[in-house]
Parts: sequence; structure tokens; C-alpha cells
Amino acid sequence: MSAPTSAPAIDVERFVRLTDVPLDEAYALLANPRTRLTLHVLSACEPPLSVDRLTDAVAGRDDADERAVRLSLNHVVLPKLEAHDVLEYDCNSDTVRLDRPVVAAADPVADLAGIPESSSNDPPRDSAD
Repeated sequence: MSAPTSAPAIDVERFVRLTDVPLDEAYALLANPRTRLTLHVLSACEPPLSVDRLTDAVAGRDDADERAVRLSLNHVVLPKLEAHDVLEYDCNSDTVRLDRPVVAAADPVADLAGIPESSSNDPPRDSAD
């Protein structure tokens, strides 16, 4: 499995504060570049997001093909994040829900796949500090 060509940085202390994931486990989770990229996309978009749209957004920044990204999301990234109660992954409806941003969405990752952010009347998704 190849790694994304550019995975955005994540403020680990902020992630720990917002998710209650223990620090050592947060470092282990965030060591995966595709996990970091996934969290940036989800933090920039209105929930819920289909896994298809998430795959498109992540694949737009990844050097792997969409099939490889989809497999990684379904079998590694999303289950691990769900196991740590960071997000809700419903494999029956094929959707992901991140109730509040857990990373600062300074890098407009979602724009790469044409995924609309919240409407202009909504507060920015990265305001949860």
C-alpha cells in the first residue's frame, strides 16, 4: 500500500484534547498518512460523508489508485478511527460521520475532489477548539 504524496500535519495535542484518545494511541493512529488525510477531509466537510466521496477526496491527494484507497479506508483507517470513538463508520449505509472537526482544516483538502464544505451561512468546521 502506498502512502499519500502529501499528508497534512496534525496538531496531536489538539487531536487528543478533542477526541480523548490517549497520547500514545493518538501518535500510533496519526502515524498513517492516509489517516491524517482522511481526518482533514472529514473535518472540512459536513457530515455524513459517503465513503465514495471520501475515497475520491483522499485519492485526489494520494499516489495510489482509488481501489487501493477504498480498501485501505474500509479495512484499516475507518475501523481504527471508529474503534477509538473518533468517528462513526456505518458500513451498511457506507457513510462516515465526524460530528465535529478534530483537526484544523487549514489545507483545503476537500476542494481537490470537489466536495463542498458547509454553506457560507454555517460556521467553519474547524472552529472546535
